[in-house]
Amino acid sequence: MRSFMLLLLLVSCTVQDEMTIGALLPLSGPNAVYGIEIQNAIELARNEINAAGGINGQQLKIRYEDDQASPVVGVNAMQKLLTVDNVHVVLGSWSSGVVLATAPITEQQNVLVMASAIAPAISDAGDYVFRIQPSAHAYTALSAALTYKTAAILHANTEFATALKDAFLQDFQGIVVAVEVYEEQDRDVRTQLTRIKEEMPELLFIAGYQDTITVITQAHELGITAQLLAGPPFESAATLAALGDLAEGVLYPYHFVPGEARSRNYERAYYEQYGTPTGGFAPLMYDATHIIAHTLRACQHNTTCMVHALHEIRYEGVSGTITFDENGDPSIPLVMKTVRDGVFVRA
Repeated sequence: MRSFMLLLLLVSCTVQDEMTIGALLPLSGPNAVYGIEIQNAIELARNEINAAGGINGQQLKIRYEDDQASPVVGVNAMQKLLTVDNVHVVLGSWSSGVVLATAPITEQQNVLVMASAIAPAISDAGDYVFRIQPSAHAYTALSAALTYKTAAILHANTEFATALKDAFLQDFQGIVVAVEVYEEQDRDVRTQLTRIKEEMPELLFIAGYQDTITVITQAHELGITAQLLAGPPFESAATLAALGDLAEGVLYPYHFVPGEARSRNYERAYYEQYGTPTGGFAPLMYDATHIIAHTLRACQHNTTCMVHALHEIRYEGVSGTITFDENGDPSIPLVMKTVRDGVFVRA
């Protein structure tokens, strides 16, 4: 009996010494390249937080669930985080479709979400839904400022890509001569590209995830000479590896430029830990994890307190100075980037 009571005491102490939150990310499937780099950054931040004393003496613990960037899978994964793991804070998802599909669930249960997703509709997804990545309109505002008279759009039939397409249609000051769509799993978009080629646009905006690789490859095969413009997911090591020289000159709006003073320590730590340079989505969620830790220290699991704290915060992160507006959207500086000599650089 004495040993049993001691075991219960040890278990109780272990539970009290930990604070658990959730993370919902695409950790398998074609978009795992993004989810894994984000998970790396979250773990890097978590280790730093715990080394500095955790959350008021409690070690921060994170339960990961794989949403495969699928709303259906994401809903089931979120249900597990809330009902089995009993978390009150969730980092993610990176997928706009997953964020919008799970928001009614998290809102109903007063669970705070810190997403990294782009769809404008997320601004109105609920009082407890924040995001560390700017809305599509912030990105397309840069794209729309490009001095081209005509443009065509080819986009995946996903929440994310449709949001980028809609924002571009609203913001572009020239004439959009064609809008074509494809399914994310399609491996042949030559029919859509052929119709676009006939319209001879000066600019071709391609909105998708890793499927952008297929589109760019086939656009070159068909001899399309328009300036290629992609969305933020274009920046990944997988893109460069797959496209090689075909990536040269592609334009895209982005939220992170490596090598700047504020991010050097983070970049060094990421490389030392994982043996590869950081991707651009990782630093956003690295900052988000530290921001969540800051609010947890002040509020524990009081969601109302955390919401108020996030609206008041001004955080100096590796992504820049971060604040959140009344909709939970962040203010993060954006730049136009391209590929030059096999490297992602400012355009």
